[in-house]
Amino acid sequence: MPPKWQVTHLLHGVRAIIGGRGPPVVLLPGWPQTAEAYENLFEPLSKHYTFIALDPPGLGDSLPPTNNAYDTANISRVLAEAITDTLGSNSQQQYHLVGHDVGGWIVYPWAAQFQSRLKSLSILDASVPGFLPRFEFPLDRATNLRLWQFSFHALPELPEILTKGRERELLTWFFNLKTAKPDGAHAAQFERYIQAYSRPGAMSRGFEYYRAFETSAKQNREFAKTPLEVPVLALGGASSVGEGMVKLVRGFATNVEGGAIEECGHFLPEEQPSAVAQRLLEFLGKNEREK
Repeated sequence: MPPKWQVTHLLHGVRAIIGGRGPPVVLLPGWPQTAEAYENLFEPLSKHYTFIALDPPGLGDSLPPTNNAYDTANISRVLAEAITDTLGSNSQQQYHLVGHDVGGWIVYPWAAQFQSRLKSLSILDASVPGFLPRFEFPLDRATNLRLWQFSFHALPELPEILTKGRERELLTWFFNLKTAKPDGAHAAQFERYIQAYSRPGAMSRGFEYYRAFETSAKQNREFAKTPLEVPVLALGGASSVGEGMVKLVRGFATNVEGGAIEECGHFLPEEQPSAVAQRLLEFLGKNEREK
């Protein structure tokens, strides 16, 4: 990690990587990632913004939630408190919020509960709980390859039994499946993920987000009764959710733009950092000027 980026822990034991100068942009990765998922966006973002990249509670080096509640309404409140505390004397300062994958699950209820704090919201290739289409079982092969983890990770005990000691094998297979090209994540990033998720209890804490998926979905459907008005950027990898992200996000927001990132699978920040940085900076800049 370059010395100009500060690695620290915020309120509630939330690990953060912070750098740059300017309006704050909060970055949340998903599973099986850590804050380093965004490391190739740090430099371009730092020229215009203060970025705050977080490990979600229980993932990476962040402590689990104290009540062990992994529903995204609770997780987002924990993180919103950590950011408010971090901004200190500027605690009423608005910020931009960005989430990928499980980070995308978290940022929607964060925005729904703290919309007045946000300048904008960006969701990257995330199947936000409560807004997936209904599927008939057995799933067709393509759908099963894309969504198998939602069922497997939610099972009690079995995921831990089958993955213990085989984290590298599982995550290697998972990234090769979910990226447009093999080795979509840079070696240093991938090794960071392996290190983080090979620790005792780490895989289980990740599974807890999936075990809470149904609860999170019910919460989100309630939040969606009052659609978001904050500007939202919805991006999907062309060989993953793609432009379907825009349709999904319109299920809970009124001011939505976005589309597909070409030559990209599910892991947008790692696979196509330059393209994602460009789209993100254009969107953030527009919503800075409009404030």
